[in-house]
Amino acid sequence: MAVIPIVERVLELCTNGTIHDVVLNKRVPGETYTWHEITGVNRSGQTDTIEVGLKHIGEFFCYRSAAPPDKDRAVRLQTHIIAPGEFVPCARFRGAGVGHTLELVVNGHDGHI
Repeated sequence: MAVIPIVERVLELCTNGTIHDVVLNKRVPGETYTWHEITGVNRSGQTDTIEVGLKHIGEFFCYRSAAPPDKDRAVRLQTHIIAPGEFVPCARFRGAGVGHTLELVVNGHDGHI
């Protein structure tokens, strides 16, 4: 099986100041993926908390959480997670301002070695 690298970035405008999830939804169900880095950043302002992890349908599995002191501060998870395609990388922003630019950055690969 050939290993195909994945490096992707998703930008969204915050539409909910309580909780806003930015999700990478391009995976294939039934396929296996390995995630090495999942990062969340509020590019426009301060956020109460940024949580990063995997999301499966409506359920969020948080692997790391922090309260960044200012805009452009990343919450980064560097690890080695093997997961099926139904579990997608997600950055959850709590308390971001409506209209803020929220960013999710991921790297990994399809399959596992």
